[in-house]
Amino acid sequence: MTRRLGRLASVIAAILIVASVSYALGTFNARDTISRPDMSWALGSAAAIKISDLSISLEHAANAIRERNPKASEASLGKAYDYLGGLLAASVEMHIAKGDPLQPEFTNWMSDYRKFLGDSPDAIYSTAPIEADGEYEVAITTGSADYLGFVVYERNPIIGWNRAADSTSIVPDAENSVFRIRLTSESSDKTSQSKKLDTVLGESAGSTEISEGAESALSILSHDDVSGFRMRNIGSNSQQATLKLSASSHLIMVREYFFDSEPRQPSRLTIKRLRTSATSIAGLITQTGTPGQDATSFETRAENAVNFFNQTWQGSLALADALKETTNSFDRPATVSPDFVGIFYPTPDNDYHGGSFSLAPGDALVVEGEVPVAAFWSITLQDHWMQSIESNGEPASLKGSEITNRQGNYRVWISDTPPPEGEDWLNTGGASEGLVAIRYLLSDQAPAPTARLRTLNSGSNDTAQSASEL
Repeated sequence: MTRRLGRLASVIAAILIVASVSYALGTFNARDTISRPDMSWALGSAAAIKISDLSISLEHAANAIRERNPKASEASLGKAYDYLGGLLAASVEMHIAKGDPLQPEFTNWMSDYRKFLGDSPDAIYSTAPIEADGEYEVAITTGSADYLGFVVYERNPIIGWNRAADSTSIVPDAENSVFRIRLTSESSDKTSQSKKLDTVLGESAGSTEISEGAESALSILSHDDVSGFRMRNIGSNSQQATLKLSASSHLIMVREYFFDSEPRQPSRLTIKRLRTSATSIAGLITQTGTPGQDATSFETRAENAVNFFNQTWQGSLALADALKETTNSFDRPATVSPDFVGIFYPTPDNDYHGGSFSLAPGDALVVEGEVPVAAFWSITLQDHWMQSIESNGEPASLKGSEITNRQGNYRVWISDTPPPEGEDWLNTGGASEGLVAIRYLLSDQAPAPTARLRTLNSGSNDTAQSASEL
């Protein structure tokens, strides 16, 4: 009996030793897996160096955020790091996974959880990489969007920021309309005569395109309503629309605006390369596992991801800091150059207005302006990361169709306290600081709106009186 107990004790001891060693090794291996390696690991490999750069960029951004406010709460840091995580995911998808201009694909910027660079809750943004001296065809089968805008972006040769090289837009009549747009750097009589027009009217289940010399057969109607931006007399046998690529063109963006349509059905977008530039041919490589398939090198795509990530978060903070100079007004800060907005990929179809707000409890920023003659317009609240605010289920934005027309003018109160009865309101959801972004799409040069700080005393006669004075 004693011998049996001794054997059993030995077996149990052995099991405990094995379990203890296994646990220790597992703990060691887990810790070793997540420890920071010596920087020398990346030396000798351009691809490894770029992966290291991407990792360092994320850590640098997280550190910079904490240094700005060392006493930031865990909730505040978590929100900032959520932003960085979404931006990193977009950077990787946009520039590494789908970042080859020789095999381009569209990336939906604000897919699911991602928001950055001043998103609009009423829009979908999709981009694809292009090479400046290549040739491409974009095919669009429309969903339920009321407007689709196409902008080719180039780099400013002096400062490197983005600016529009060419653009056009579509206001389709129905879903499943099919359009094709050619992107080319060629300068020929045909290309030069294929005019850049403001809108193209689609025909369902067929290709509707702009032809050489067709401009004389087209006319833009009055801007009284959305149909005022549609064109007539476009035949189905015409040639495709053409956008011109400049020497520094690098990206095409498609904006889909939904004026009122619910549910929202995105368009189906594809892009294919028709011709490869001589520069690209000289530098082609073959992807591992895909013999004969041309590709842009990983290190080039990863470098683009690093640059996009860093420029985006740094530019967003720089704009938020600059707007503090003129907080609670829509005056342009002296430190913001008009060229600086290029970092945010603006479209020439939009007039942009806005500023920052900083509100004490009971304060309201009152935005006033003339109701624009526009295809669409909206007012959106954003945080300093330029993400639309949707606090406590409250909408982050008001469309022009939801804002009261007061004899040709409008007035919107921005606050965490309800405004006087009958006033239009954007609820900050308790946020004391943020940004206001106003977009006028295809507007008729409407005057810029204004903003001023007011005090709300909920339920008092003073509140009603202050509203009537506005």
